[in-house]
Amino acid sequence: MDGKFTLSNVPSSAKTLVVSFIGMATQEVAIRQTVNITLKSDTEMLDDVVVVAYGTAKKSSFTGSATAVSGEKIAKMQVSSVSKALEGAAAGVQVINTSGQPGENAKIRIRGIGSFSASSAPLYVVDGMPYDEESVNALNPADIESMSILKDAASASLYGSRAANGVVMITTKKGMVDKSKVTLDARWGVNTRGVPEYDIMKDQREYVLTAWNTLKNQSTGAEASEGLIGSIGYNPFIGVANNAMVSADGVVSSAALRHNDDWADAALHNGMRQEYNLSLQGGNAKTTHFLSLGYLKDEGILRHTDFERISARANINHTVNKFIDINGNLAYARAEKNAGQSQNASLSNYSNAFMFTQQIAPIYPVYAYDENGNRIYDEEGNTVYDFGDGTYSTRMGGFSNQNVAANSGLDVHQTLNDNFNGRGTININIIDGLKATANIGYDLMNQIRTDHMNQLYGDAANVNGRTYKYNQRIESFTANQLLTYSKAFGHHNIDIMAGHESYSYTLKYQYTHKYNFYTIGNPEFNNAITMSDMNSYTQEHSMESFFGRVNYDFDNKYYLSASIRSDESSKFHPDHRRGTFWSVGGSWRLTQEEFLKDVEWLSNLKLKASYGTQGNDGILDINGYVVYQPYLKQYSVTNNNGDFSVVETYRGNKDLTWEKSKNLNIGLEAAFLNNRLKLETEYFLKKTSDMLYNMPYPISSGISYVPMNLLDMQNKGIEFTISATPIQTKDFIWNLSFNGTHYSNKILNLPEDKRENGIIHGTASLFRLMEGGSIYDLYTYEYAGVNPETGAAQWYMDEKDANGKVTGRTVTEDYTQASKYELGSTLPDFQGGFSTDFAYKGIDLSIATNFQIGGKIYDSMYSSFMHAGSNIGSNWHKDILNAWTPENKNTNVPIMDGAQNSNSQSSRFLINASFFNIRNISLGYTFPKEWMKAISASSARIYVSADNVALFSKRKGMDPRQYAYGYSAANYSAIRTLSFGINLNF
Repeated sequence: MDGKFTLSNVPSSAKTLVVSFIGMATQEVAIRQTVNITLKSDTEMLDDVVVVAYGTAKKSSFTGSATAVSGEKIAKMQVSSVSKALEGAAAGVQVINTSGQPGENAKIRIRGIGSFSASSAPLYVVDGMPYDEESVNALNPADIESMSILKDAASASLYGSRAANGVVMITTKKGMVDKSKVTLDARWGVNTRGVPEYDIMKDQREYVLTAWNTLKNQSTGAEASEGLIGSIGYNPFIGVANNAMVSADGVVSSAALRHNDDWADAALHNGMRQEYNLSLQGGNAKTTHFLSLGYLKDEGILRHTDFERISARANINHTVNKFIDINGNLAYARAEKNAGQSQNASLSNYSNAFMFTQQIAPIYPVYAYDENGNRIYDEEGNTVYDFGDGTYSTRMGGFSNQNVAANSGLDVHQTLNDNFNGRGTININIIDGLKATANIGYDLMNQIRTDHMNQLYGDAANVNGRTYKYNQRIESFTANQLLTYSKAFGHHNIDIMAGHESYSYTLKYQYTHKYNFYTIGNPEFNNAITMSDMNSYTQEHSMESFFGRVNYDFDNKYYLSASIRSDESSKFHPDHRRGTFWSVGGSWRLTQEEFLKDVEWLSNLKLKASYGTQGNDGILDINGYVVYQPYLKQYSVTNNNGDFSVVETYRGNKDLTWEKSKNLNIGLEAAFLNNRLKLETEYFLKKTSDMLYNMPYPISSGISYVPMNLLDMQNKGIEFTISATPIQTKDFIWNLSFNGTHYSNKILNLPEDKRENGIIHGTASLFRLMEGGSIYDLYTYEYAGVNPETGAAQWYMDEKDANGKVTGRTVTEDYTQASKYELGSTLPDFQGGFSTDFAYKGIDLSIATNFQIGGKIYDSMYSSFMHAGSNIGSNWHKDILNAWTPENKNTNVPIMDGAQNSNSQSSRFLINASFFNIRNISLGYTFPKEWMKAISASSARIYVSADNVALFSKRKGMDPRQYAYGYSAANYSAIRTLSFGINLNF
């Protein structure tokens, strides 16, 4: 225990004692009477292992760019889709949580916007084989050992065209030799709304008075009082005449209100979350196994929305003999998602609860009331809802015959997924250093989606209810064969790999629509009598690839790597299917040089650089769906009075070919003070040419666009990760990590006929592409404030001479005469994450955050709340109370006069997209081991964990994390989760 030892029976010929220990440098000392040995850490032995394309690599020898995230960190995040666990965890990786709906996948963007009319999503690889993005939420985070994000060409090019936007490598857990472990983890928690509503009006009297003021600004106080009921449609006061809600001089009635309903309280609630995971790890020298079973029930904050998943996994590794070993992974997951109409984030969709509950005026009741304010119930005592159709009250605008609180219990928006995944590997050691490997991967997803709108109320009441059913079967099969040779001779080490891969993807789709339903609550087609539509199709994609890689190092100091891959994609015409892409990389470990070996405070110093090319064949249509034969003309076939009617719906382009990118990466890795402080920083430059772009086409042709290779674009930036262990003692350890990314995006080349005026694109035509600008440069009207004398909204307008040349600008109150201007970009200036963890004896605490600085968002939600009285029946933001009046001239809010254009698109509704998010806080306690003997456990830990703890942003209610392209919408709110859990190991 004190480190002293003696040796006996030592041969007289022995001269040297060799001392070795795992993680420590091996030492040789001369045998003598007393030997003093100080153990020194061996950074080579402790080297991190990074999962890379078709294998693993020591981080010290890796020439590419990759970031690893441990399974331990992932397990702390309470996510139903593992894609959301990467938020703030890795430099250069942006996670966009477009929806808080449980089970919804996040959008991952690696080092900026990858493309324009093609996919910008990374390739997912699970246990060495490509994995379909649609099925990411089928993976159980508890089964994951680690995730690696491959970011440059040197690390990702071996996966070819599908890796054009980076790779997310997911490695699941394996068995352990000569050790058995049973782990049970259970947690229970509550889900609450993580981001509050906008600061909308909740006070009914305040709303009534604001509506009255709008009418008064157009007439007189007396006329406003008389016309108020016709404007808002409902009198919320008991015993007050319709023309007496507000007196002619602007005094609101003090009479009792008929109701105090809150729409958000009625439609939303606190959901429960429960998760259970059981795993068995073990094995012997021949066979190891990892078996797991998981269950998750994650209730959403919108009533009747949730995500339920049952998952099972078996990973088996077996060594047949010294020549052959085989590995097999099987996984199954059944997932049911009840999503609600909130998946449609359109502000015009009155079935969207997150739109409806904020947009509807507070005067309108959720439930039915009589004239004295008494709740009305049906004959069986059930709650009666008010739909504003005149039965109990009358609503204005599109809110009539709508009630999301009632519809959520009557409508069905359900998706059922069955996911099966299989992986198989056989390794044959032919001779020393030469190995042949064959891998197969099979993924199957069967999906049934049902969207049913009830026959009583809402959008489908006029057709007595309707149901849409969508059936999808997605199969993908990957097979590859690898031949690798590794050899060390002297100071030289070489690793060569050659391979072939086949990939096939098949999507079978069926859609059916019926309406006119008989009984309430049954969404099946045998309950409906009228067929509306039916459709089906099959889409296929295949790829044949050959690839190779060479890694060489000299004396563990100098490293070189090179790779090449040739893909043949079925998405292009046979004349253009083949694309060949390559990469080269090198690194230099300076701390292995003699002049730095004795620098004790410097643990590691490494320079690296790589350059390579990649391709992208993921062309999308204008709605964001994959096009599988973009080189062909495509048609729809319909019935025209018994005859075929064939209409061209897609104009293919046989000359379409690969979108190509060239990637440069230069990096520095350093470690100090025995690896207590680490720094990694990288500069990246990605130039993309022949970008896949849907070129607008003359309307007279009957189609709206044609796919072409037209644009050139560039992303460049810098990223870094700093990690430190400021304190490390026997009982206490403190770790810190900070990562950040800055990048810029630039359009390098446009078609000649588009260079002068650019290309308008995006939601509400909010963006313009110009050479030298970014892909998401805002181009809209610039708000000039309020005319202090009249209260009218003003915008800037160019002044031009007789030749049309702009000579200056002025202001105008005529929106149609205003000019558009470049008003910045929605892309952030800087983004990153900070995390820290502490451990003291049995107590552990970790905090993870992420943030964004800069960029803009066009807040269309806020815009809709700032109407000048044109949308009576719709709610207002409280900022409207600062509207112009003769007594309040110094304001930015125009007069409330019912004008239609005061909240039209302009810079008035652009807002800074910066935010700071406390992503996760986890606190745990591990009981002393001696306490565990009573239950025969090796360890036990209890913990509490909170996700989405707090978001700090410019405007209450707006969540910048949800909007990938700078335009706000009524998305499903982020969820805050607080859970208690217990982890037992036997």
